Amino acid sequence: MNALTRYGAEIGGFKFERGLPEPEITDDDILIEVKAAGICGADFKHYGIENGATDNKRIAGHEFSGIIVKAGKNVTDWHVGQRVVSENTAYACGKCHACEIGNFLVCPYKRSFGLSPNTDGGFTKYVKVPGYIMNLYKNCLFEIPENVSFEEASMLDPIGNAYMAVAQRSNLLPGDNVVVFGAGTLGLGCVQMAKIMGAAEIIVVASSANEAVRFPVAKKFGATHCISYDKENVEEKILELVGENNIPIVYDCAGSPSVLKQSLNILRTNGQIIRVGMSFLPLNFSINDLSMKAIDLVGHMAYNTVSLKHVLTLLERKMFDAKSMITHILPLSDWQEGFELMKNRQGIKVILKYDE
Repeated sequence: MNALTRYGAEIGGFKFERGLPEPEITDDDILIEVKAAGICGADFKHYGIENGATDNKRIAGHEFSGIIVKAGKNVTDWHVGQRVVSENTAYACGKCHACEIGNFLVCPYKRSFGLSPNTDGGFTKYVKVPGYIMNLYKNCLFEIPENVSFEEASMLDPIGNAYMAVAQRSNLLPGDNVVVFGAGTLGLGCVQMAKIMGAAEIIVVASSANEAVRFPVAKKFGATHCISYDKENVEEKILELVGENNIPIVYDCAGSPSVLKQSLNILRTNGQIIRVGMSFLPLNFSINDLSMKAIDLVGHMAYNTVSLKHVLTLLERKMFDAKSMITHILPLSDWQEGFELMKNRQGIKVILKYDE
């Protein structure tokens, strides 16, 4: 089979490889034929990089859905023919605090399909789901509702991430005003979730590169204003739009230090920052306003079973619009075009589908 692979433990480039062997399963495993796999920001940071690594190989792609085509004789919860979507956990220790409370994606020993070395994901034809994780975590897979497409289901990961950030981690009340930094899949997911939860003013802040494609989708999802930070003074514009002390929550889906600094300035006292995005850049400013304004800084990662079950319900009942975020569906062999579309902000969610 063909696959988009990545080598190296840390940052590394992609290779499109042909003639790889199909996975073999044991009596405890299942085999999924991939029908849709999405390019994620976690994949994109490796695009265009060549680290020369030849070890720690993995097939990339952690956002995937498909059909079970093989099930080991000891598998009782799943059967051939079921349409399923992966939660993307391939291994967890089962012993740490995160595992004890069922939050497997923050287990310090976790391995994720397509992200962790030697743990293959969905940018190929078949993915093996190990029996170990299915026994440890009964909700590592979900059956896809009949009226939800493979493409929509493959977005369970980012939508679940946005769901948890807005509905489970923040204190959003109907009628609150919110600011969302970032207009990628997570940012747009937070916009839509905030609208579902009853937010009043939803202000999106991102670069002007997002004006052509992503800002119109943000407004379709409920954003009342979109601010290009490289064209306008963000703090002055927000003050003009909603007045002073009227932003209780910021969803940071960008992660840069500048976003944290601006968030501290625009938030009212007792506000909240839900930090969804990440950056490795150091801070070069004081964060005393966290204390002086009694602001909660909430580090957010991933989702849990509640998030994913509710997201599938929202998709099934057409309460969440995933289709409008899927701007391109491409054959896997055209993966470079997909990454370029994301790089140039011409795409939002690019889905790859296996082709021979």
